[in-house]
Amino acid sequence: MNFKYNVGEAVEYTPIGANVALFVVVRQMPEEFQAADRRYCIQSAQEAFERNVMECDLSPSTKEQYDPPTRLRRSAAHH
Repeated sequence: MNFKYNVGEAVEYTPIGANVALFVVVRQMPEEFQAADRRYCIQSAQEAFERNVMECDLSPSTKEQYDPPTRLRRSAAHH
């Protein structure tokens, strides 16, 4: 099975609770035994961390620039 995306390629990804955003493929992860899909490490210019995602969750980039991913707001219950 070949990788669909290459290192340095721009891709679209939708983080949970956010809008679609532009990310760059940082690395292709090693093949896992009996894995259903390839995995990638991706990173957004607006985030200091990398995300580990499956190939089926990515799309080729159709825009040059996106708004930064919005953070999911969590409310803490205080008693």
